[in-house]
Amino acid sequence: MAPPTFHIEADAPGEFLKLTLTGDWDAEITARFAAEVGATLRRMVTEGTRHGQLRTLIDMKRKNVVPQTVAAEFAKMVRPDSPSKRIALVFSGALHRMQAKRIADERCALFESVEEARAWLFAD
Repeated sequence: MAPPTFHIEADAPGEFLKLTLTGDWDAEITARFAAEVGATLRRMVTEGTRHGQLRTLIDMKRKNVVPQTVAAEFAKMVRPDSPSKRIALVFSGALHRMQAKRIADERCALFESVEEARAWLFAD
């Protein structure tokens, strides 16, 4: 079982954000993740990322299904006023797919590989 971790890759000039999530998450790591993503987004905007133009890739292939309370907190990050133009969610397994679909909106698409997700994000 992988420990709960996350990695944030931010490219402000390229208007691209990649979030890689692994392991079993609880409320504590979810709160830490939300705070760090918020700080990253604020920095990206000051470095030139335009609001509403960000392409976000969330790689959850190695992240386990989370409790409903944690999923609800995570869903707040994929909200209509976020700076993302498109959000690609990479998942593995049927349960994971169902959980990813619950947080998705019209800007989101689900993928089984990072390569497919990246291609969709940049296909204008």
